[in-house]
Amino acid sequence: MASATGMESIAGRLIGRLMGFLDRFRDIGEIRSLSAAEVDSVAHDLRISPAELETLVARGRQGADELPQMLKALGIDENAILHEEPGVLHDMRRVCALCVEKSRCNRELEGGTAALHHRDYCANSYTIDTLGMQPKPDQTDLLLRGPCCC
Repeated sequence: MASATGMESIAGRLIGRLMGFLDRFRDIGEIRSLSAAEVDSVAHDLRISPAELETLVARGRQGADELPQMLKALGIDENAILHEEPGVLHDMRRVCALCVEKSRCNRELEGGTAALHHRDYCANSYTIDTLGMQPKPDQTDLLLRGPCCC
């Protein structure tokens, strides 16, 4: 038999999911209440297509939750990207939110195998690989000075 604490935890998670669903439903309703010109304008401002805008709204605020986990699994500092290349991080979040491989990504992240297989399914893999090849900020100075000859 399940404990009371376990039941409260399950109920809390279900209520959280329901609230998230209702928030997304409201957001979708707000987007759909806009005129086509307004949707085009918002999408244009965000530099995405109107269809992508609707998909992003439908996925909700948690649409790119996998990205920080993926970056961490790969040893990439999300804050460093935000500081050095905020546009790149914004694009990566958009790509992640629009991704059709969410189930596999979550399985790989939970299983600890994302670092091994992300190139097989992750739409951000090219960007991730490029970021992974960049020297860390503390190593840049050493690379510019060349090998030590002391």
